[in-house]
This record gives sequence, structure tokens and C-alpha cells, in this order.
Amino acid sequence: MTVLFGSVEYFEREILSYLEKNGEEIKEASISEAYSTLEHELMYDFVCDEFLRKACLQNLSYACEKIAS
Repeated sequence: MTVLFGSVEYFEREILSYLEKNGEEIKEASISEAYSTLEHELMYDFVCDEFLRKACLQNLSYACEKIAS
């Protein structure tokens, strides 16, 4: 199955990858740190239309909520 960039599933995979790479457990503080890192990349490193940026940020939030629960 192909996961599309910017989808909730994409961000779930990125968060879990971040946690695994940094040897962290799935807990609220770790998820928050991963969220901040990805949010910063979307805000300052990713060049795109503002509508797409907002959609990606919203999907990132959904992915964090999904992993935290």
C-alpha cells in the first residue's frame, strides 16, 4: 500500500519512525517532540501552497492524536 505525502497515515509513519530513530517510547512527551519537529519542517522547510500547508498541519495533528490514544 502506498502512503501519500501529507496524509494522516504518512504522518503516523513519520512520528513512529522519529520515535524509533531516537530510541523513545510512545508517550505524550515523545509524541509532542516529534510533532514539534515535523511542524517546524512543514512551516519553514517545506515550500508549498498555504492551503496544502494547513491541510498537512491538520493531518499531523490528527496523526498525533491517533498515536497518543
